Amino acid sequence: MAPTSFWKTGLLLFLFVLLLSVPQAALLPLLDRDEPRFAEASREMLQSGDIVVPTFNHAPRYAKPPLIYWCQALSFAAFGENAFAARLPSLLATAGTALLLFAWGLSLGSRCIGMIAALAYAFCFQAMQQGRVATADALLIFFMTLTVFAGGKLLALVKTTETRPWHFWGVILTLGFAGGFLAKGPEAWLPILPLLICARSCGWRVLFSFAAIFLLGLFIVSWWAIPAYLRTDGAYWQEGLGHDVGDRMVGGDFQGHGVSSFGWYLLLLPLYLLTFWLSALPWSPLLLTHGKKLFASWKPDATDSYLLLNVGLIFLVFSLMVTKLPHYTLPAFPFLALFFARRWIASNLSPVLPTQLTGGFGLILAVLVFVAVPVVGLYQVTPSPVGELVREAGDALTPDTEFGLIDFQEPNAIWEMRRVVYSPAYFPPLEKVIPFLSQSGPRAVILSTPLWQQLHADADPSWKIYRARGWNAAKGALIDLTLVVNSGAGQ
Repeated sequence: MAPTSFWKTGLLLFLFVLLLSVPQAALLPLLDRDEPRFAEASREMLQSGDIVVPTFNHAPRYAKPPLIYWCQALSFAAFGENAFAARLPSLLATAGTALLLFAWGLSLGSRCIGMIAALAYAFCFQAMQQGRVATADALLIFFMTLTVFAGGKLLALVKTTETRPWHFWGVILTLGFAGGFLAKGPEAWLPILPLLICARSCGWRVLFSFAAIFLLGLFIVSWWAIPAYLRTDGAYWQEGLGHDVGDRMVGGDFQGHGVSSFGWYLLLLPLYLLTFWLSALPWSPLLLTHGKKLFASWKPDATDSYLLLNVGLIFLVFSLMVTKLPHYTLPAFPFLALFFARRWIASNLSPVLPTQLTGGFGLILAVLVFVAVPVVGLYQVTPSPVGELVREAGDALTPDTEFGLIDFQEPNAIWEMRRVVYSPAYFPPLEKVIPFLSQSGPRAVILSTPLWQQLHADADPSWKIYRARGWNAAKGALIDLTLVVNSGAGQ
């Protein structure tokens, strides 16, 4: 394919993946707990100008390195502080990963391989669920894919005498190492082991070059890591890497997920394999329906071995984690999709079925989201009742309002309230709610409606009361909330 044709097709693919992500990203408010945590930390970074140590509710947030916060802060500056802007970096990263797979397939000699792999990844069930949310996963997967792609190109160049392509792909590999770590931490460096295994017969000169590239990536990371370490007296590394990564690997129950014994690991491993297969829908059944033809004459080549080493290592490491969540293995999906695409074309099967199956699946889901979200809204079952309360309150809330959260302390409540309010959330006990509201200055509290009904007899008649029912996505239950606002005008 000519360079002009490649960029034209690649741009169309990128836009296709991106546009089918928009309904989900734009129509749904920030859900669960992770999305509003990341988004609020990015908003606070934009407000404070501190790009080294993120905060959530004005307290340090060490959960992840800063790249996702930098990207979301830039998106907020360009498009405003909303759910779509918070998710836009993930949308771009997912579409970018699809473009990388297309380019990789093309470099292997087949436009069809690249297209099948790109669509199989971008529109598999797990990628559509996790690749469009306001978290760091999509960025991690983009940079891990970039790392493995660049490493594969360098391995292919080992026996050539040309140095210019080697230097180019060496720079790309460096950016993959650095970007992956800044996206989510040391797990981004898992591709190093397959790269070294495949390069073991290339001689010490090549291995030394890979080590130098890795150290250069580490040097780039240090421009953030050293100031962060000094600013927090090492807490960012100890809590962010030790707790967030270490506890998931060897700790006990972590935030209500997972089990802690090796016996439970063995027992749940078949279930995890099943969820891995289900996560690749709609194309994973093709491995069964066409399996005999796909693997009848299969003899793994160097590319197959390289891809499967990355898939196996990622699955092994993340299946060992105590928090055995299905999306942990998503970084393996680009390489599995490319392997599947290679086998499909090598078996002389028509590329029409997998491309139509995956692309059609993405299109249908986009249409369903576009239709379903407004319909659900007609029944007043909002996925963000706090957002509804903030909209109803309007000018009753001001930037100077201090607010408290009583029995509903989800991150989504902080994200929605701080659209208007500048102060952090307070968490007063129940007996302090009326005294808190009675203090001078504008004040507000959010609590469940049944709890407010126990307190409303002591309320000042001038206080404004708002009520909203909706869905608590973090707990998977309906919730009835009340917002009480004392504007402070009469004090």
